[in-house]
Amino acid sequence: MNKRALLLLCVLSLLPITGNCTDTVLKYNLGTSGSSVPYENAVDENRAGILVEILPLIMQRAGIKTEKVMLSTKRAMIAFNTGKLDFDFFSQSWLPPDAPVGNFSFSDAILTVKEYFITLPENQEKYADVSTIYGNPVGTISGYVYFDEDQFDRLDFDSESSLLLALGRKRIDVMIMEEASSRYWSSKYGIEIAIGPIHTQGELALRVHNRHKDKLPRINEAIAHLKATGQIQAILKKYSDFSL
Repeated sequence: MNKRALLLLCVLSLLPITGNCTDTVLKYNLGTSGSSVPYENAVDENRAGILVEILPLIMQRAGIKTEKVMLSTKRAMIAFNTGKLDFDFFSQSWLPPDAPVGNFSFSDAILTVKEYFITLPENQEKYADVSTIYGNPVGTISGYVYFDEDQFDRLDFDSESSLLLALGRKRIDVMIMEEASSRYWSSKYGIEIAIGPIHTQGELALRVHNRHKDKLPRINEAIAHLKATGQIQAILKKYSDFSL
């Protein structure tokens, strides 16, 4: 092998693995509610959002083009179920164990997410156990999926920020929210909260319509690469002041 061929081989070995990149553009919805902080929306000028930062790294590595569609959380859920969106971020822990698989597949895990039942400090003892919560009204987000929603009365709000404000104003006694989001909005509004029982704990992944299932090997390789090189962990570290 001559020097020119050897140099070309070395250069190619350093490039991202993109597979057979086509002109197919995958549509998604992310960060349109303005309140899914720190995951889908900016914390500050240096932190655009955990998923906002991770997604382009995955897709660039996988050689997949994407297009962001601006929809509300509820409309985005409908659009995904009807096939108008191609993928979203989702955790199987949000679904009942016997829920049908549907016409989509999951990528490998990207990061771990936890949701909690959250209340005000004055009610912490009252709602210290799931058994005392079930059967009561619980604050939730419109469009979100809750595996046990048949066990309580949903009181839907349009965003995490409005849900936290409702708790602070005592319009609701207990709510369900992801841990980092609850910490952020608690600090933002100066509302002290009490973390109760875990509602769900699971792995967040990309949920992809099966018409694009052939792209999952490239997506999974990209996720593995970002984990192995510490890039996902570095992004999470930037937002560590909003975790428990």
